Amino acid sequence: MHHKLMTILLLALLAGCAQPQVEQPKANGAYLVIEGGEAWAVLVRDGKRIEEAGRVLDVVRLQGQESSISASYLIDTPNCGRLRWLTERGGEGEVTRVALGGNEARERPGCTIASDLSRAWTALDYSS
Repeated sequence: MHHKLMTILLLALLAGCAQPQVEQPKANGAYLVIEGGEAWAVLVRDGKRIEEAGRVLDVVRLQGQESSISASYLIDTPNCGRLRWLTERGGEGEVTRVALGGNEARERPGCTIASDLSRAWTALDYSS
């Protein structure tokens, strides 16, 4: 009787451990990070980070409210070539949603971020 009780208890315990894993949400995002003359295009897809480091070639900041563009960043990376980000100004001040210009990266096989260049990116400028 003792063995049967222990067997039933053990089976009940193991049945509780056999629950399927609940899938956790994965982090996603696209960021352009500018710090002085250095730049990083950082893509986080399904919790995995892909980074394309480069150097800043040009930064233009527009102060007036008459344009929807607030800043332009041109960076050069070894794998993707030259990439341009244009930050947009929203109705309630500057927003971090950016549009990307240039198709050179899509033609380069070593550019790991090329498939996600049409996403909304966030520009983080630590230079000023």
